[in-house]
Amino acid sequence: MFRPENRRETLSLIFGIALLLAGVGLLLTGFALAFGIASNPSGYIQSQIPPSAQQNATQGPRASFTFTITGLSVVFADGSRQGDAPIVSWDWEFGDGSRSNQQNPQHVYATNFTGFVRLIVGDGNGKASSAVGSVQAFPGADSQGNSTVDPGDLAGNIDLGGAFRPLVDLLVAVSAMIATFFMLLIMWLVGASITKAGWNLIRPRPETIRIRIKPKHLEAEPVLPDAMAVAATGLPPPPP
Repeated sequence: MFRPENRRETLSLIFGIALLLAGVGLLLTGFALAFGIASNPSGYIQSQIPPSAQQNATQGPRASFTFTITGLSVVFADGSRQGDAPIVSWDWEFGDGSRSNQQNPQHVYATNFTGFVRLIVGDGNGKASSAVGSVQAFPGADSQGNSTVDPGDLAGNIDLGGAFRPLVDLLVAVSAMIATFFMLLIMWLVGASITKAGWNLIRPRPETIRIRIKPKHLEAEPVLPDAMAVAATGLPPPPP
Protein backbone atom coordinates (compact mmCIF):
# COMPACT_ATOMS: atom_id res chain seq x y z
CA MET A 1 0.00 0.00 0.00
CA PHE A 2 1.16 3.51 -0.77
CA ARG A 3 2.54 5.20 2.33
CA PRO A 4 2.82 8.99 2.28
CA GLU A 5 6.27 10.26 3.15
CA ASN A 6 5.58 14.00 3.25
CA ARG A 7 2.75 16.48 3.60
CA ARG A 8 2.21 16.80 -0.10
CA GLU A 9 1.79 13.07 -0.53
CA THR A 10 -0.60 12.97 2.47
CA LEU A 11 -2.87 15.62 0.93
CA SER A 12 -2.73 13.81 -2.39
CA LEU A 13 -3.83 10.60 -0.68
CA ILE A 14 -6.74 12.33 1.11
CA PHE A 15 -8.00 14.07 -2.00
CA GLY A 16 -7.56 10.90 -4.01
CA ILE A 17 -9.69 8.85 -1.61
CA ALA A 18 -12.38 11.57 -1.57
CA LEU A 19 -12.48 11.75 -5.37
CA LEU A 20 -12.54 7.98 -5.65
CA LEU A 21 -15.50 7.68 -3.29
CA ALA A 22 -17.37 10.48 -5.05
CA GLY A 23 -16.82 8.95 -8.48
CA VAL A 24 -17.87 5.48 -7.37
CA GLY A 25 -20.99 6.92 -5.70
CA LEU A 26 -21.93 8.79 -8.86
CA LEU A 27 -21.47 5.69 -10.96
CA LEU A 28 -23.56 3.55 -8.61
CA THR A 29 -26.32 6.17 -8.63
CA GLY A 30 -26.36 6.23 -12.42
CA PHE A 31 -26.49 2.44 -12.62
CA ALA A 32 -29.33 2.33 -10.07
CA LEU A 33 -31.38 4.86 -12.05
CA ALA A 34 -30.73 3.03 -15.31
CA PHE A 35 -31.70 -0.32 -13.77
CA GLY A 36 -34.92 1.16 -12.37
CA ILE A 37 -35.91 2.56 -15.76
CA ALA A 38 -34.96 -0.63 -17.64
CA SER A 39 -36.88 -2.86 -15.20
CA ASN A 40 -40.14 -0.90 -15.63
CA PRO A 41 -40.05 1.24 -18.78
CA SER A 42 -43.84 1.56 -19.08
CA GLY A 43 -44.12 2.80 -15.52
CA TYR A 44 -41.39 5.35 -16.13
CA ILE A 45 -43.15 6.62 -19.27
CA GLN A 46 -46.43 6.94 -17.37
CA SER A 47 -44.69 8.84 -14.60
CA GLN A 48 -43.44 11.41 -17.13
CA ILE A 49 -46.90 12.10 -18.60
CA PRO A 50 -48.47 15.15 -16.94
CA PRO A 51 -51.93 14.68 -15.42
CA SER A 52 -54.73 15.53 -17.81
CA ALA A 53 -56.74 18.68 -17.28
CA GLN A 54 -59.74 18.19 -15.04
CA GLN A 55 -61.97 20.72 -16.76
CA ASN A 56 -63.72 18.01 -18.79
CA ALA A 57 -63.65 15.33 -16.11
CA THR A 58 -67.46 15.37 -15.67
CA GLN A 59 -69.88 14.33 -18.37
CA GLY A 60 -72.59 16.86 -19.18
CA PRO A 61 -76.19 16.27 -20.33
CA ARG A 62 -77.40 15.71 -23.89
CA ALA A 63 -80.44 17.78 -24.86
CA SER A 64 -83.14 16.35 -27.13
CA PHE A 65 -86.90 16.55 -27.50
CA THR A 66 -89.85 15.52 -29.62
CA PHE A 67 -92.88 17.55 -30.60
CA THR A 68 -96.41 17.01 -31.91
CA ILE A 69 -98.04 19.72 -34.03
CA THR A 70 -101.81 20.07 -34.13
CA GLY A 71 -102.72 23.22 -35.99
CA LEU A 72 -101.13 26.16 -34.17
CA SER A 73 -100.63 24.14 -30.96
CA VAL A 74 -97.40 22.28 -30.36
CA VAL A 75 -96.76 19.85 -27.50
CA PHE A 76 -93.08 19.38 -26.59
CA ALA A 77 -91.70 16.34 -24.77
CA ASP A 78 -88.27 16.46 -23.22
CA GLY A 79 -86.04 13.50 -24.10
CA SER A 80 -82.74 14.80 -22.75
CA ARG A 81 -80.26 12.41 -21.15
CA GLN A 82 -78.41 13.39 -18.03
CA GLY A 83 -74.66 13.13 -17.56
CA ASP A 84 -72.90 12.71 -14.25
CA ALA A 85 -75.47 14.90 -12.53
CA PRO A 86 -79.27 15.16 -12.85
CA ILE A 87 -80.80 17.80 -15.10
CA VAL A 88 -82.16 20.68 -13.03
CA SER A 89 -83.22 23.30 -15.59
CA TRP A 90 -85.07 23.47 -18.92
CA ASP A 91 -85.11 26.60 -21.04
CA TRP A 92 -87.39 26.56 -24.10
CA GLU A 93 -87.19 29.20 -26.83
CA PHE A 94 -90.23 28.85 -29.11
CA GLY A 95 -88.94 31.15 -31.84
CA ASP A 96 -91.69 33.76 -31.55
CA GLY A 97 -90.22 35.51 -28.53
CA SER A 98 -91.94 33.24 -25.99
CA ARG A 99 -90.06 31.09 -23.48
CA SER A 100 -90.83 28.41 -20.89
CA ASN A 101 -89.04 26.71 -18.00
CA GLN A 102 -91.28 23.65 -17.90
CA GLN A 103 -89.90 20.24 -18.73
CA ASN A 104 -92.72 19.32 -21.14
CA PRO A 105 -94.47 22.51 -22.20
CA GLN A 106 -97.28 23.16 -24.68
CA HIS A 107 -97.19 26.29 -26.82
CA VAL A 108 -99.83 27.83 -29.04
CA TYR A 109 -98.64 30.15 -31.79
CA ALA A 110 -100.73 33.22 -32.55
CA THR A 111 -100.12 32.99 -36.31
CA ASN A 112 -98.55 30.66 -38.77
CA PHE A 113 -95.01 29.81 -37.65
CA THR A 114 -92.08 28.28 -39.48
CA GLY A 115 -88.81 28.28 -37.61
CA PHE A 116 -86.67 26.64 -34.99
CA VAL A 117 -87.39 25.84 -31.36
CA ARG A 118 -84.44 25.54 -29.02
CA LEU A 119 -84.16 23.65 -25.74
CA ILE A 120 -81.30 24.32 -23.33
CA VAL A 121 -80.90 21.96 -20.37
CA GLY A 122 -78.52 22.35 -17.43
CA ASP A 123 -77.40 19.90 -14.72
CA GLY A 124 -76.19 20.17 -11.16
CA ASN A 125 -72.53 20.39 -12.24
CA GLY A 126 -73.16 23.53 -14.28
CA LYS A 127 -72.95 21.67 -17.59
CA ALA A 128 -75.38 22.67 -20.34
CA SER A 129 -76.52 21.32 -23.67
CA SER A 130 -78.94 22.51 -26.34
CA ALA A 131 -80.97 21.02 -29.18
CA VAL A 132 -83.11 22.55 -31.93
CA GLY A 133 -86.18 21.39 -33.80
CA SER A 134 -87.78 22.68 -37.02
CA VAL A 135 -91.43 23.50 -36.38
CA GLN A 136 -94.11 24.40 -38.95
CA ALA A 137 -97.37 25.32 -37.23
CA PHE A 138 -100.44 26.48 -39.17
CA PRO A 139 -104.16 25.75 -39.16
CA GLY A 140 -104.77 22.15 -40.17
CA ALA A 141 -101.19 21.00 -39.50
CA ASP A 142 -100.83 17.52 -38.04
CA SER A 143 -97.30 16.22 -37.77
CA GLN A 144 -94.56 15.08 -35.42
CA GLY A 145 -90.86 15.74 -35.30
CA ASN A 146 -87.58 15.23 -33.47
CA SER A 147 -84.88 17.64 -32.47
CA THR A 148 -81.31 17.68 -33.75
CA VAL A 149 -78.05 18.75 -32.19
CA ASP A 150 -77.67 22.50 -31.93
CA PRO A 151 -74.76 23.50 -34.23
CA GLY A 152 -73.71 26.16 -31.75
CA ASP A 153 -73.68 23.66 -28.91
CA LEU A 154 -71.71 21.15 -31.02
CA ALA A 155 -69.06 23.73 -31.88
CA GLY A 156 -68.79 24.80 -28.26
CA ASN A 157 -68.28 21.23 -27.06
CA ILE A 158 -65.36 20.49 -29.40
CA ASP A 159 -62.30 20.07 -27.20
CA LEU A 160 -59.21 20.48 -29.37
CA GLY A 161 -57.04 20.24 -26.29
CA GLY A 162 -58.55 16.87 -25.43
CA ALA A 163 -58.08 15.64 -29.00
CA PHE A 164 -54.38 16.50 -29.10
CA ARG A 165 -53.63 15.79 -25.44
CA PRO A 166 -52.53 12.14 -26.00
CA LEU A 167 -50.04 13.24 -28.67
CA VAL A 168 -48.69 16.00 -26.45
CA ASP A 169 -48.38 13.57 -23.53
CA LEU A 170 -46.46 11.12 -25.73
CA LEU A 171 -44.07 13.83 -26.92
CA VAL A 172 -43.49 14.94 -23.32
CA ALA A 173 -42.73 11.36 -22.25
CA VAL A 174 -40.32 10.78 -25.16
CA SER A 175 -38.55 14.08 -24.45
CA ALA A 176 -38.22 13.13 -20.79
CA MET A 177 -36.70 9.76 -21.74
CA ILE A 178 -34.17 11.38 -24.08
CA ALA A 179 -33.23 13.95 -21.44
CA THR A 180 -32.86 11.18 -18.85
CA PHE A 181 -30.62 9.17 -21.19
CA PHE A 182 -28.28 12.11 -21.72
CA MET A 183 -28.32 12.85 -17.99
CA LEU A 184 -27.26 9.27 -17.23
CA LEU A 185 -24.60 9.39 -19.94
CA ILE A 186 -23.13 12.60 -18.53
CA MET A 187 -23.35 11.16 -15.02
CA TRP A 188 -21.40 8.05 -16.04
CA LEU A 189 -18.74 10.04 -17.91
CA VAL A 190 -18.26 12.44 -15.00
CA GLY A 191 -18.24 9.58 -12.48
CA ALA A 192 -15.68 7.64 -14.49
CA SER A 193 -13.44 10.72 -14.81
CA ILE A 194 -13.64 11.47 -11.08
CA THR A 195 -12.93 7.84 -10.22
CA LYS A 196 -9.91 7.76 -12.52
CA ALA A 197 -8.57 11.03 -11.10
CA GLY A 198 -8.92 9.75 -7.54
CA TRP A 199 -7.20 6.48 -8.34
CA ASN A 200 -4.34 8.30 -10.02
CA LEU A 201 -3.77 10.26 -6.81
CA ILE A 202 -3.65 7.26 -4.46
CA ARG A 203 -2.18 4.46 -6.55
CA PRO A 204 1.43 3.45 -5.78
CA ARG A 205 4.02 5.10 -7.99
CA PRO A 206 7.29 3.39 -8.90
CA GLU A 207 10.39 5.23 -7.75
CA THR A 208 12.32 6.87 -10.55
CA ILE A 209 16.05 7.60 -10.67
CA ARG A 210 17.27 10.36 -12.88
CA ILE A 211 20.69 9.79 -14.50
CA ARG A 212 22.48 12.48 -16.45
CA ILE A 213 25.08 11.18 -18.88
CA LYS A 214 27.79 13.57 -20.03
CA PRO A 215 29.47 12.66 -23.35
CA LYS A 216 33.24 12.27 -23.34
CA HIS A 217 35.64 12.89 -26.24
CA LEU A 218 37.13 9.57 -27.14
CA GLU A 219 40.00 9.15 -29.67
CA ALA A 220 40.08 5.97 -31.70
CA GLU A 221 43.34 4.62 -33.11
CA PRO A 222 43.28 3.81 -36.84
CA VAL A 223 43.42 0.15 -37.75
CA LEU A 224 45.73 -0.61 -40.68
CA PRO A 225 45.46 -3.79 -42.77
CA ASP A 226 48.32 -6.24 -42.36
CA ALA A 227 50.58 -7.42 -45.23
CA MET A 228 48.96 -10.86 -45.62
CA ALA A 229 45.50 -9.34 -46.04
CA VAL A 230 46.82 -6.91 -48.66
CA ALA A 231 48.59 -9.74 -50.55
CA ALA A 232 45.37 -11.77 -50.55
CA THR A 233 43.44 -8.95 -52.15
CA GLY A 234 46.10 -8.22 -54.78
CA LEU A 235 46.12 -4.52 -54.03
CA PRO A 236 49.33 -2.55 -53.63
CA PRO A 237 50.34 -2.02 -50.03
CA PRO A 238 49.64 1.40 -48.55
CA PRO A 239 52.57 3.77 -48.34
CA PRO A 240 54.44 3.72 -45.02
